Order: sequence, then C-alpha cells, then structure tokens
Amino acid sequence: MSKVYEALQNAYEERHEVIKVLPIERSRSQPVVLSTLPPLKMEREMVQLSQRLASLLTEHEHNIVQFISCRNQEGVSTIVQELGRVMAEKQGKSVLLVDGDPLQITQHYSFGISPKMSLRHIMQNGGDLDQAITPVLHSRLFLALLSEYSSETGQQEVSVSMRDLWVHIRKQYDMILIDSAPIIVSDDGLDLCTAVDGVVMVVEAEKTRSYVISNLKERIVRNGGKLLGVVFNKQTHYIPKWAYKLL
Repeated sequence: MSKVYEALQNAYEERHEVIKVLPIERSRSQPVVLSTLPPLKMEREMVQLSQRLASLLTEHEHNIVQFISCRNQEGVSTIVQELGRVMAEKQGKSVLLVDGDPLQITQHYSFGISPKMSLRHIMQNGGDLDQAITPVLHSRLFLALLSEYSSETGQQEVSVSMRDLWVHIRKQYDMILIDSAPIIVSDDGLDLCTAVDGVVMVVEAEKTRSYVISNLKERIVRNGGKLLGVVFNKQTHYIPKWAYKLL
C-alpha cells in the first residue's frame, strides 16, 4: 500500500465514509427503462453514503448535492448514478441526475437517452423546464443537462442566474445530484458551489496526489462551497476477498 494512499486514508477516514466504487458499463445505442438496467453493484455502500449525506445536510428533503473530482476517470459519474438509483429504487425518492460536464454526458448516455435543451439555455433564453428534463420510464429518476458548453465569459452573471434556477427546480425533487466536470477540464463546477447544499469530492485512491486534493478542497471552500466529505474510489485490496469475510 503506497504512502500516498496511507496518508489520504489516515487524513479522511475518521471523518468521512470510505466507499469502494466499481465502473458502470452500458451501451449508448438503445433507450432503456429502469427494469432493464444491470443490478446495483454498490447498494450497501450507496445506502451508507445516503445516510451519511442525510446526517450532514441541514434540510431533510429537496437537497442539491454536487459531486466533483480533480481529474478524469475518478468515478464521479458512477457514484452519482448508483446513488441516484438507490435513492429512487430503494428509498422511493424522486431524483434528478444532472450532467454537469458538456463534454461527457454520461448520465444520459448510460440510460440511452439523448439530452434535451440545457438548463442554462432555459435560464438565459426562457422556456419550460419540461423542455430540459427527461423522466426515465417506470422510475422516479429524471435527467437534465446543465449546459451545452463550458462558459468562458459572464461567469458572475451566469452563476447568479443558475442560483435562481436551482431555487425553483429543487422544490420539484427530493434530491438533485450533479455530475460535475473534473477541475482539470473546467472550473465551471466551482461556480456551482454556492448554489448547492453540499459538495462531495471523489478521489481515486492511490492515484490522486495529496496536494492536488488539498488544492481542490481549498478552492471549493474559497468559492463558498460546503464540503461534505470525500469518497475514496477504486481502492486496491491487497488481501484476498475471501479473507475479508473473516476480518
């Protein structure tokens, strides 16, 4: 076990849940309904994460939680989808999954659904939310695309407008989960920090360096975000699986 991972583990495990996450693989070719999705791979872990979030959030319903990482492929999309499915399928909640990375529209593609008009477009140009939000058939899951592009100008104006939009949208769902772009790709996720109820960092264990994690944490706090915790993803087990059952 690397020294970097040991340092991360010691720094965070006393305060935050440590979650093992597996990748989601799904064809983008055909639309699907919830009953055709593969079985949940992390139901127990996601129930624990849901309970942990509930204890940290000020309000008990209509919350918005943002998931963000430092780099690509750290597992943000996997966690957002698995957590959303657990909340919808097992807890009966209405959950809106928001694709916050215009370059990787993972939530829509994993369900085989093409995105509609973006929430940012609705906010800037007017329109009905039904033009932006797609229900997943036979479920309590809903999908939305945050933006068709990465904003480069007018950041302050856009941020204010989006805060107004979230105030309206949050009333319609028990939980909104935002799948944000990694910071290495775009800073847009930091603009959302003040508009959401909490931010969860996703870290690839043994890969993401400690100073990179600390930098993202500081930027979230500096931008007015409430950091709820850190999820450690893709942990390597150095003990055989059968041995874990005996521990």
